[in-house]
Amino acid sequence: MKERDYALKTALKSKLEHDRRRFTMLRNKVMKEIRQAKANFFINIIGEAKGNSKLIWENLKKLTGKDHSNTAKRLEIMVNNNLTQDAVEIAIAFNSYFIDSVKVLTQNPSTGLLGSVLVNDAQPVFIIREVSESKVNKVISSLKNSKSKDVFGLDSTFLKNYKESLIGPITKVTNTSIGLGLFPRVWKSAIITAIFKSGDPADVSNYRPISILPVVSKVVEKCVAEQLISHLNNSPFTSHSMQFGFRAKHSTETANCFFLENVKSKMDKGGVVGAVFLDLRKAFDTVNHEILITKLSKFNFSPDALRWMKSYLEGRTQCVRVSNELSPTLSYDVGVPQGSILGPLLFSLYINDLPSVCTGSEVQMYADDTVIYVHAKSKQQAAQELTTVMVQVTKWLSDSCLHLNVKKTVCMFFTKRATDATEPYVYVPGGI
Repeated sequence: MKERDYALKTALKSKLEHDRRRFTMLRNKVMKEIRQAKANFFINIIGEAKGNSKLIWENLKKLTGKDHSNTAKRLEIMVNNNLTQDAVEIAIAFNSYFIDSVKVLTQNPSTGLLGSVLVNDAQPVFIIREVSESKVNKVISSLKNSKSKDVFGLDSTFLKNYKESLIGPITKVTNTSIGLGLFPRVWKSAIITAIFKSGDPADVSNYRPISILPVVSKVVEKCVAEQLISHLNNSPFTSHSMQFGFRAKHSTETANCFFLENVKSKMDKGGVVGAVFLDLRKAFDTVNHEILITKLSKFNFSPDALRWMKSYLEGRTQCVRVSNELSPTLSYDVGVPQGSILGPLLFSLYINDLPSVCTGSEVQMYADDTVIYVHAKSKQQAAQELTTVMVQVTKWLSDSCLHLNVKKTVCMFFTKRATDATEPYVYVPGGI
């Protein structure tokens, strides 16, 4: 770079062609080396992260100036029509909004899918079994390192550092919980951090909640989740072959590849493929506990396992933390715990029967994101078939106490032909 700068001064002074060419050569060489250095820098970051996507994104946000980790200290939120920077007022406003926005959606719970709880002794029965200290040791060791403090001021890093002293007590509490069919009440408190999404930063509705649950509770959850996954993999009750979320050897990449290859295969046969991409509003937060327990019984849960699951779900509380200030605690009686280990798995079982109402179409899911698609001779035929399916889907969503976000639900046609000026509509109850 020094040589480049010196060459520039020389060229400007002498105005000779060979001096100008020397400067151009050195300038291009510097630009090439800078680009290569930047590339090597990012490659090193990715390599040192060893597949940890969270660490990669944290570094990239810092490098691009988009790190908002300290945003909470500078928050200015509209509370009662007044802008405030008071952390306690902001925390209270966030907590009230997060609770009330869900209550609005769950004011009139449906009983369409409630039914009797029966156990089929002819099929494998899910029983939550007690765990050994060696199992608890493995679970603690497998926890991701985190320094996010729960309501007790603990984190997974602390738990792993002192696990030799904690394995015995945690194992005893875990087995007592399983034996009594009760999930400890003190493990049901979550600390919420509000993360800005987009839009007006002063509007509480433009933030999403991130939950931090008691770290010890995740040890119990993981022990139960592993037993539940083993039961599901060895039983005929699940129809989740098209559920790509929260399953081993399944990911967003495999989901995308499967969908694209399936669509291309159908297009090679001629005609068009019509698809509706569903988006649900606060899907995890609006799960009805009674309906969930009824659906779990269809997976042959024992009465003791159902009692433990019911205890796990009910009586939960949350508070919001802003700049180390906590809001008063509020309780909620719907939804599966966000940030938990069992929550996503339970939600997958909750929507496991969605494909059963989509007759004449194919369904692919990734957690609460669902695509329903059909192969037809024309776009008009595909639109008509999808409209018929969506009527059934809308009824199923209503019975399941789930709510379609019509604004973010979109329809798409895949075809090799030139598109028409006018496109057919797929009618979704509540919108087009």
